[in-house]
Amino acid sequence: MAIKTRRFIANRKSCSCSMPGVWRAVSYCKGSIVIFHSPRACSHIARGMDINMHYRVMADESVEEWEPAPLLSSQLEEEHSIFGGGERLMQCIAYSVREYRPKLIVIASSCVAGVIGDDVVAAAEEAEQLYHIPVIASESCGFLDGEYYQGYFEIAGKIIDRFFKRQPHESGTVVLLGESGGPWGSYAKEVTRLLRAMNLKVLGQFPGYWPVERFADVTRAEGMVILGGRGLMQTGLTRMAQRLSKSFDMKYLPADIYPVGLSNTMAWLQGIGKIMNREKEAATVIEREMLFLEKKLETFRMVTRGRKIVLCLGRQLQYFNPAAVLEMIHNLQVDLTGIILLDAYSGTEKENMLKTLAQYTDTAIFSAAEGEMLLQQAELILTTHELKDRNLRQLFVPALLHAGIAGEIEFMEAVYRLLKSKIRKGGISYV
Repeated sequence: MAIKTRRFIANRKSCSCSMPGVWRAVSYCKGSIVIFHSPRACSHIARGMDINMHYRVMADESVEEWEPAPLLSSQLEEEHSIFGGGERLMQCIAYSVREYRPKLIVIASSCVAGVIGDDVVAAAEEAEQLYHIPVIASESCGFLDGEYYQGYFEIAGKIIDRFFKRQPHESGTVVLLGESGGPWGSYAKEVTRLLRAMNLKVLGQFPGYWPVERFADVTRAEGMVILGGRGLMQTGLTRMAQRLSKSFDMKYLPADIYPVGLSNTMAWLQGIGKIMNREKEAATVIEREMLFLEKKLETFRMVTRGRKIVLCLGRQLQYFNPAAVLEMIHNLQVDLTGIILLDAYSGTEKENMLKTLAQYTDTAIFSAAEGEMLLQQAELILTTHELKDRNLRQLFVPALLHAGIAGEIEFMEAVYRLLKSKIRKGGISYV
């Protein structure tokens, strides 16, 4: 009988709205305000993202240090689909200036505004002349002709065009590029810790977390550190880094090297040390991190050595590379009895995944139809998707593990605790 999963969507195409991307590009930029030229309900998309981020930060036992940028809606209604919503937008801009006195207004257009044909860019230009403050408008219209990353990188690019300038670099400084949960998220905090250990100063995080009045200071940084990711985010951040490098002579490490898993973390530290002239400091940090990891592994292996584990994979390589997980499995000295490929891959995707797995392991690989018995014999299942069998003890594998040695230890400790537990109940645990 084939393995069944819960909440599983195979081969899903990208389908998202550009407006939350616009908002996220300045979401914690003090002095900014975002206007959704949209029906009122559209603003709840960004509100939902904000709430989700808040709970993720709480789960990491951290605290958001800044208030999010105000988000307004022009509240388009049925009548505006006939007569247009340009006047409604200008009224909303006037209200935002009067009530918030922003240093920057950013306007995102909805599908409705796009269908109506409202000229939001012209409205932004008119408002800027009227109120003498910068007003930036996205040319993407919700789901109509854009998606999340298009809105995100469009606004980031317009901020670069408008505010950045060439200036002398401050030696030993870097700026973080990307989202990854913000400055108080586990990713940015771990990267910042490692950079400080190499005597590098983090000036801030762009886009989304930089005060409007200090936008020009981004180019003071000597280097850029691209926060890890895959797919469209990684592609967009790489293009941004290339642009900043060419225009403002800022150094950067390619985005395909990011500190997730032991090997990648060591390569990342070496790479940062090389481009920032901190090679000796990087070597010292690597030695210290390795010693710390080895001490933890001595404890973990007392429980994990020889225990039977199965790995279930269902994500495409575009969003997930199994290398770091396989490396941790090897370091824990567990008995990986098999890898099961869930029913998610097309012929080409499956072939690519098999080639990738062959680079890191010679473990036997099974289809979902072949792997049922293997699961019943396993003491723990590491899986990218929740399996329906409630009697199976599962640990969810996130698309991108937390950064650095700290992130690796966090995941391995979860494996250790589940295997150590004498309670033989099933279900799924999350890191």
